[in-house]
Order: sequence, then structure tokens, then C-alpha cells
Amino acid sequence: MLKHGFEINMSQESLVQLIEQQIKVEENFVTMIDEQIKQMQNVAARLLLLETQKDSEKHAIILKGILEVINKKDMKPTWEDVKDSYIDKEIVRRNLENHIKTEIKMMDYINREIKMTKDEGIKLLLEHMISDEKKHHEILQTIIKQAYKIQP
Repeated sequence: MLKHGFEINMSQESLVQLIEQQIKVEENFVTMIDEQIKQMQNVAARLLLLETQKDSEKHAIILKGILEVINKKDMKPTWEDVKDSYIDKEIVRRNLENHIKTEIKMMDYINREIKMTKDEGIKLLLEHMISDEKKHHEILQTIIKQAYKIQP
């Protein structure tokens, strides 16, 4: 089978199968967690389960995108594809840069909220949020640096 102008070897086929299996695992987890969230009375417990559910949804979407790339048959895009791809890249870059600026503001707000609250449970949730924001911020900065090194 030809993909990307070369023959897919057994390890690539295995990778595709592994990704497809992981997608099923992620999607099953989303469904299972959805049922558990409906039964939760505690707000903090629901929020933490919701977060894990959203992570699995995001992972499934990323894995499906990887499969799209692996399964793409035509590696020589038409001029329109190249133009659209460049425009898409610039739109994504601007949105990522704007999101980073927004995250900086969000981290500032969260830090102020942490200082103001006396409730340890709320502090824990806010600290968890800021930890996620910091990781997300670093990932977005890395994506911008790496993905946009080569200009058209």
C-alpha cells in the first residue's frame, strides 16, 4: 500500500492499528466518565472528572488528526492547497499568539484568586488550573517556535 509516495511497512500499519485502538480507548473513557459525572454530587469531584473527560476527547481528536496525516494519499498539493495551507498557518499562528497573551492574563487572575481565598479546596483547584495553564503556555510557545521555523 502506498502512502506519502512510499510503501507503508509493517511497523507503520501497526502504528495505524495502535492509534485506532487508542482512539477507541479514549472514546470509551469519555462515555464512561460521562455516566459517572451525572452521578456525582460533589462539585470538585465533577470538575476533576470533567477535566479528565475533556482530556480524553482532546486526545481522540489529536489521534484522528494523526491518522489523517498518515492516510493522506496525495503528497503534492495543488497551488490552492499550498495557498490555503499558508493562510491556515498564519491564522493559527495569530490565534496561538493571542491565546498565549490571554493565558498570561488568566494566570494573573488565578494567582490573585489563590491569594484571596481562604478555602483550601478552592485553592487546590485554582493551583491545579494554574499548573495546567503553565504547561499549556509552554506547549503553545514550543509549537509556535517549532512549527513556524520554515517559512513558505
